[in-house]
Amino acid sequence: MSKGMSSLVNRLGEIGFERTRRAVAALALSLFVSLYLLISLNAPPGWSVAFLALGACYLVAFLAVAAEWFWGRWFASGLGWSGVMVAIASLVMMGWTPPLAIYGLLHALIVIPLAGRKMAARYDLQEAWRTRYRMDDLGVARLRRTVTRASASLPSVILWALGPKTDALWGFAQRRPELAWLGGLAALVLVAAGLRGVVRLRSWGLVALAGAGVLVAAFGHLWAFATPTVVDFGPLPALFAFATSTMAVLLLAAAVVPFVGPAARFLRRRS
Repeated sequence: MSKGMSSLVNRLGEIGFERTRRAVAALALSLFVSLYLLISLNAPPGWSVAFLALGACYLVAFLAVAAEWFWGRWFASGLGWSGVMVAIASLVMMGWTPPLAIYGLLHALIVIPLAGRKMAARYDLQEAWRTRYRMDDLGVARLRRTVTRASASLPSVILWALGPKTDALWGFAQRRPELAWLGGLAALVLVAAGLRGVVRLRSWGLVALAGAGVLVAAFGHLWAFATPTVVDFGPLPALFAFATSTMAVLLLAAAVVPFVGPAARFLRRRS
């Protein structure tokens, strides 16, 4: 996020009206829950399960924000940033399209209202969970970044794992479709389990997220959006390739890489 955007978000976050802002974010999340559930009922062949899973994902975020669970703001913000990034990529690759702009703005209505110190005090800084897990401010900030980045990868992994498979997007794995399905489902399970583990401060959560990233990198076609095979078919396949496996790997790597150094130092001390 640029310095200007970060400054704007922080200033908006200091406005106050925490309950109103929470209601706005929850309303935007509920709109996507309804939208994805409705689409799943009349989706093109092969897409019903993926949209149903997306609806369930946003439903969890809605409940977490409404109930003020300490990780709810992080999880919902991750989904919001995912939508904003997809909308920006879509507008760049496909040109100005009002539905895509609205899609991005609705996700911004998740991110911006939940930003700022006053909203952090309502979620991140709850004394009960910090005392339970013995978390200081640095630990909370590190955990927030990890959960936000990992949750931002979840929609991409869902679409990649549960959406229709094509030669261009699945590369060599298309030769063994059963491996492609198993790899995708395993990656999705690992992301969901990894998020739960990280929130509970379990080291295996980071291992699960790293494993999911490895599976997506192994079975996905990361640079398909930049290859002539995809681009020749127009911007939609290229956009789908970027918004699924490529974005998932980048976000999962961003969630895990900050812990590689501390983990290596810990293992050296133990040895």
